[in-house]
Amino acid sequence: MQNGTEVAANNNQKPKIAIFHYSGPPNTSGVDIVVRDQARLFRLHGYKVEIVAGLAKQFRKDIPVHIIQRISPIHPLVLSTLKELEEGRVSSNFKKLERSLFYSIKKYLIRNNIQVCILHNLFTRSYNLALTSALDRLIKDSPHIRFIAWVHDVVFYNEPDTALKRELGNQYPWNLLVKPVSKLTYVCVSKFLKHNILTAFNGSKPTKITVISDSHDIQKFLGLNPMMRSLYEDIHGLECDLIACLPVRAIPRKNLELALRIARAILNKGLKFKLLLTANIDYKREKNLNYYNHLKDLVQKLKLKNHVFFLEEYFKRFATDKKPVPTIPIPELFLISDFLLFTSRVEGFGLPLIEAGLMRCPIFAADIPPLREIGSTNINYFTRDANAEQIADYILESLKKMPQAYFYRKVIKKFSLHTIFKRRILPLIENKESSMD
Repeated sequence: MQNGTEVAANNNQKPKIAIFHYSGPPNTSGVDIVVRDQARLFRLHGYKVEIVAGLAKQFRKDIPVHIIQRISPIHPLVLSTLKELEEGRVSSNFKKLERSLFYSIKKYLIRNNIQVCILHNLFTRSYNLALTSALDRLIKDSPHIRFIAWVHDVVFYNEPDTALKRELGNQYPWNLLVKPVSKLTYVCVSKFLKHNILTAFNGSKPTKITVISDSHDIQKFLGLNPMMRSLYEDIHGLECDLIACLPVRAIPRKNLELALRIARAILNKGLKFKLLLTANIDYKREKNLNYYNHLKDLVQKLKLKNHVFFLEEYFKRFATDKKPVPTIPIPELFLISDFLLFTSRVEGFGLPLIEAGLMRCPIFAADIPPLREIGSTNINYFTRDANAEQIADYILESLKKMPQAYFYRKVIKKFSLHTIFKRRILPLIENKESSMD
């Protein structure tokens, strides 16, 4: 389970990393969140990492925060020198500020044995040009340290909100924003930014420039509790093509055999598919207990052991002598699912359809009368005489016509923080080829 206290074993061979930004946690700008998440993931993978900023507070004991107040764009001296620069003047105050930042950062890097510096927006925004100039000199002065400029925004010539006057772009220190710095690796969060920064460089090519998308910690953003995070990791949720849920008791009229055969039909089409059954067990009736055992046997027969999960059974692992088996959090179950599969032959109502509707989860259900009372046009019904293969085809074709459902899975597969970190960011730090180019 990936939480705030879990840290992989340290490896003395791994470089020590400093992440620089104007500010850091607990500030909540988009870049501040990226800084926090990068630091957290570096620790998880066994790296020593620190945050260097003008405004920030320590948010974890194992991630030091080093404050240099003059990094902050709202520091009075930074504000006054920026005003002078906008008037075309490089004053003695600017030069003093630049020297002060140069020696403060150099002292910090040496004292803390920093080997990699990640600089968020510091070479593409004009908030603190004395800082940009000091870092430019430090890169030349510190060949043993690797510097990476992480680009979230750039100064454009042709965008009114971020425009840089061309006459300023030809002058120091503004020209540092529109020319590549030797031995500095540029990482852009979009192809759009890469195109624009290369345009600003006017034909001059940086040593290295690549694109690594921003990302989100999916489990954290969805608010999954530790037990659901454990489930999500055990089913390899980030790598799945589709996940379906069926929150019902394990009794014959729920027709769970059909759900299992639909799962096999979807898997036969080459998709990475998981079916999550709450499958609450009725221990009071031998008939229902036999039915549950029949389902388990069918899972073995259809070779679904790694694809179908019985959640009541799964959640027993979290019980202790003092704590009973925890309740399955149904809202979170819908959050991690691409659709509700409802195969009942007989129902008095159909409460899971209401729950799925509240969670904006697509519904595929057997066409029985009580469900039609809940919804007709916004529920995808399959006929009771359709076989598993036909239903699987119907589900897959219908999902293709649901842009939001398709985009949900695309976000999970393409923009997961943990996936991008392992496949793109770690190879960048370790100078290895990326697996998501």
